[in-house]
Amino acid sequence: MNPPCARCGKIVYPTEKVNCLDKNWHKGCFHCEVCKMTLNMKNYKGYDKKPFCNAHYPKQSFTIVTDTPENLRLRQQSELQSQSEFWCPSAGPIVKV
Repeated sequence: MNPPCARCGKIVYPTEKVNCLDKNWHKGCFHCEVCKMTLNMKNYKGYDKKPFCNAHYPKQSFTIVTDTPENLRLRQQSELQSQSEFWCPSAGPIVKV
């Protein structure tokens, strides 16, 4: 039995089948989620099991680092080190680093 298309749900016959992103697609249904540009196996980029063209591929952004006990300890240690004071033998007075 032929599988359904991931986009339209209709049956995909072998002559029109694109098997990509662990799904089956009609050639015409395999297009960018944003601009609807028809894609092929050479010019698509998959994100979250959805096809995108190069221009509309979601950009990776930085994530917030959570305050784990280890991160809190490292932050406290860094603050303590930046507040350290040293005696400079040649200059005499205490130098803040």
